[in-house]
Order: sequence, then structure tokens, then C-alpha cells
Amino acid sequence: LFRNIRDKAELTPSTSYQRLLVHRCSGYYKLTPESDTGNKSILVHLNTDSRVPPRRLCELIPAEEASLPAFKIMRRSPPDYRSKSHSHPSSEGGDLSDPEPSEAGSLSSDRAFSSYPYNRGSGSSKKRLTIEEREAAYNQARSRIFMGFDE
Repeated sequence: LFRNIRDKAELTPSTSYQRLLVHRCSGYYKLTPESDTGNKSILVHLNTDSRVPPRRLCELIPAEEASLPAFKIMRRSPPDYRSKSHSHPSSEGGDLSDPEPSEAGSLSSDRAFSSYPYNRGSGSSKKRLTIEEREAAYNQARSRIFMGFDE
């Protein structure tokens, strides 16, 4: 800081914390701080008692490593609906009878729904139901929910 200018330095701290640091460091190194309220700067003067270190603080900090490469968000390819309807011959109507991936995932992970027909077998296999099977499961759940309710 004092290498170019031998007797004073003008500092303009932007925050109150930086102002505190200037005053604390000037007290530690026995410098004389002088506040200039007009342009919010601090003039720091060298004294005969000042003890400025031979190495600057910025020289003590190791250099930053090269920044890491930026991550890119990969987009998924759109699903091919033609291959879905041909890969499962038991489903009728292609997409209309297939449960959405979010529905199948949330229902297969919930233990309360383990008796439903689309959760039979292993939890990881996603069985595709026909419209009739889905209607039967809906009617079964509806009768269980509204059991004893008269309209």
C-alpha cells in the first residue's frame, strides 16, 4: 500500500466493516488515520513509529486455483410414444391406459396402496393397466371410501 506513496494513502472503504478494518489495522501498524467526511475516504499517514511489514497481506494469500468448469444442464430427449404402445401388447389404446410416470412412482412407493392391482409383484416393475383394470381399481377404492354412505 505504501510502496508507491511513502507518507500517506487515501482509502475509500465501501462498508462500515471495511472502515473498522482500516482503523484497526492503522492502530496495529501505528499509522495515523484521518477521516475525510466530504468524500467518505480515510487518509492513513505514516509516522516515525510506524511498523509497516516488508511483505504485503495480499502476498501472503495463496493465488486462486483455476475455476471449475461450469456444469451444463442436460435435457432429456422427448419420450417416444410409438415404442411404448408396441412394447406392451397387453395395453389397449396406447397412452390412454398407461399411468403417468409420476403416478406410478408415487403409488408404488406408498405401502398403503400395496393391494391395488397396479402394485402387484415387485415394486420396481411398472405394470401397465388396461382401462378396464383401472376402472375396477377405481370402483374398488370408491366403494371402500364411501362404504356405508347413503346418497
